Amino acid sequence: MSGNIILSGYYGFGNTGDEAVLAGILATFREIGLDARVTVLSADPARTKAEHPGVESIHRYRLGAVTGAIRSADLLISGGGSLFQDVTSARSVRYYLFVLQLAQFFKRKTMIYAQGVGPLNARSTRRAVAGVLNKTNLITVRDQESKVLLEQIGVRKPGIHVAADPALVLEPNLAEADRIITQAGLTGAEMIGVSLRPWPGAEVGLGEAAKGISAACDRLGVRAALIPMQETEDTAVCEAVTGGALLNGSGRPDVVKGLISRCGLVVGMRLHALILAAGEGVPFVALTYDPKVSSFASAAGVGRTLDAALVTSDQIYEAVLAAWSERACLASKMAQNAARLRELALESGRLATSLI
Repeated sequence: MSGNIILSGYYGFGNTGDEAVLAGILATFREIGLDARVTVLSADPARTKAEHPGVESIHRYRLGAVTGAIRSADLLISGGGSLFQDVTSARSVRYYLFVLQLAQFFKRKTMIYAQGVGPLNARSTRRAVAGVLNKTNLITVRDQESKVLLEQIGVRKPGIHVAADPALVLEPNLAEADRIITQAGLTGAEMIGVSLRPWPGAEVGLGEAAKGISAACDRLGVRAALIPMQETEDTAVCEAVTGGALLNGSGRPDVVKGLISRCGLVVGMRLHALILAAGEGVPFVALTYDPKVSSFASAAGVGRTLDAALVTSDQIYEAVLAAWSERACLASKMAQNAARLRELALESGRLATSLI
């Protein structure tokens, strides 16, 4: 089956999590035999084409080019990721809704693809999201909480399918990951992956977390593998963990997944650090700052959660020690759960084929 698909999302900004979503969607298409011509709306089209071979890409803010691409498309896909939330910015929600409305104006089919929806705090935003999504052809979300929220704000049609994050389909690049680990002098070392991020109001908690993680690694005699998911923002926060080695995946999600797969445990704040860990059967301790993190930790079934803003060094120290001591049992459970989640992630792609 073939088609002409436009992908709209937070692509080209150097965020490994969102690039993992894009890579996972493309991997899904290949696995299910959807031989589509894919054009990605990106903030950096050259980078997107280089990092995701085989796709076309146009700048997301060049209205003429975006309009032309949409008019010739069979399907516009919005997602995945967390596009419909107004915590970081209400403007971004308006942008993603505008792209959907543009496709609907030209009578193109539209799909919401495995998105995590919310929080949606403003009444005007909730109305706008419901109005546009009620005109889409297909909606899949990555968790039950997103489905409940959409129903609460008045999304009635089409039916809402609960799937899973596309990054679960992505295969790790173990060869490149091992090269980076060797270059960092960690070959043969037991590692705890650390993926922290800055967040307003969590400054004290992040300082406490760094102390607790450092102390736990010292106690266990393991190395902290510092894996920033958005290097420009996360590197300094991760490097607050003393004695850690920075593993630079250069924003390549398959390499980052490979790095995470080599860890015995992950302490993660970024959602996709936890998703990539779960996909590889690696247990984790989650520092929650957003409902999406708590939601995924619950879905994964075996992750410990701590509030990023309120955590103390003693709490995270004890959580890391406990998870490390149980890691073999936890990894076995996570591996079983990973197969189920991966199958759910493929479901969005299978449903998309019905629209082409």
